[in-house]
Amino acid sequence: MNDTIVAISTPKGFGGIGVVRLSGPTTFFIGQKVFSAAVEKPRTVYSGYIFNPDTKERIDTGIAIYFKAPHSYTGEDVFELQMHGGVKNLELVVKVLIQLGARLAERGEFTKRAFLNGKLDLIEAEAIIELIEAKTEKALGVASGRLFGGISDKIFEIKKRLLYTISAIEGAIDFPFDVETLNADELEKQINGVLNLVKSLLSTYKAGKRIEGGVKVVIAGRANVGKSTLLNALLKFDRAIVSEIPGTTRDTVEEMIDFFGIPVRLIDTAGVRETKDVIEALGKERSVKAIREGDIILFMFDASEMLTAEDRKFAKLTDGKDRIIVLNKTDLPAKLTIKELKNLFNNEDIIQISALKKKGIEVLEQIIYNKILPQEIESSLITTEREKNCLEDAVRHLEKAKELVGSGGDELVSEELKETITLLGILTGEEVSTEILDTIFSRFCIGK
Repeated sequence: MNDTIVAISTPKGFGGIGVVRLSGPTTFFIGQKVFSAAVEKPRTVYSGYIFNPDTKERIDTGIAIYFKAPHSYTGEDVFELQMHGGVKNLELVVKVLIQLGARLAERGEFTKRAFLNGKLDLIEAEAIIELIEAKTEKALGVASGRLFGGISDKIFEIKKRLLYTISAIEGAIDFPFDVETLNADELEKQINGVLNLVKSLLSTYKAGKRIEGGVKVVIAGRANVGKSTLLNALLKFDRAIVSEIPGTTRDTVEEMIDFFGIPVRLIDTAGVRETKDVIEALGKERSVKAIREGDIILFMFDASEMLTAEDRKFAKLTDGKDRIIVLNKTDLPAKLTIKELKNLFNNEDIIQISALKKKGIEVLEQIIYNKILPQEIESSLITTEREKNCLEDAVRHLEKAKELVGSGGDELVSEELKETITLLGILTGEEVSTEILDTIFSRFCIGK
């Protein structure tokens, strides 16, 4: 981090404002060279124009702000030039700054420097990209909670309790006549307390992942049970073509919606039936793939027709999936009852609707929501596979430590607790490899 980096920090295109950001040891010297007004005080706005110091050619009017280390986003000297939001003017300013000694920043390098300079931990850094990419207000709330230390504070509390227990164990080993030894019951109680905190945090992963990354809800069933009509009813607009002719949908039809604060990709599938039609056969393959990859399956039946062999094929295809059984066309004379479906699907959610008349849709939406988030959530959620893996490993070490209590090997208990602290350090970025850092920050855009 001995060099100075530069990048455009606003989205490429036309807008009211465009920002070029510099960070590094020669930031002030380079930034001042292209700005007409003397920038005398940090954190003060100066107006003027941006120019090429070699040709004296004026590029744009704007403002400059200087942030002196460590009081900046990156923890280094930062110089920001704010001008009109264009493409060529911003690119030309960056080109001039590179000629003066800066280099183009890599993806996420500003935030990476902020992490390396202790301005934020790795969880908070990951929260920034989640905040930028948030598709719903609920996802934004989760990202904000993580950014403002919701998870980091809990990790700090867990580490503090572990350090207290380790110091008590090792103090009694090193100074047996001066430090009172923890009895087995008390030691197990302390480990259990930490274990419960870690497990509680780990249990938030499913909700966190779904709110941040979204959920695939697949509408499945044989041809002409009303899948496309249900898709349109859930979307609140006509997205799919609806016809009484079986096989109208010959491909998957997808649409992303904000489903009560959760990004949901609704997928309407073609009926899976034997066919010699090449296009319909391809649609069948895509339907099977969508069902396999779906998070929640809305398995639809036609109340106006009796169960068919094709229905039973779908039952096998969706078996083991998180599914909701939907009995559609209840506005027509019944040939299939909910009682029959209950005999076929024990202890599964079964809902009666008329997608055409939009009856039962609100109840179905509530059941879908409950499937996605089966319990009330808080803003402090873990959202990444990396975090989940760290916490799962921490649970294993804590459970091993608990097994060793009372065996006479308090040193081994202490070692397991130390391993847990190491894992928590990896979680927050205190101990993390360059490869992991590169992977995380590669998700960012250049300029952030």
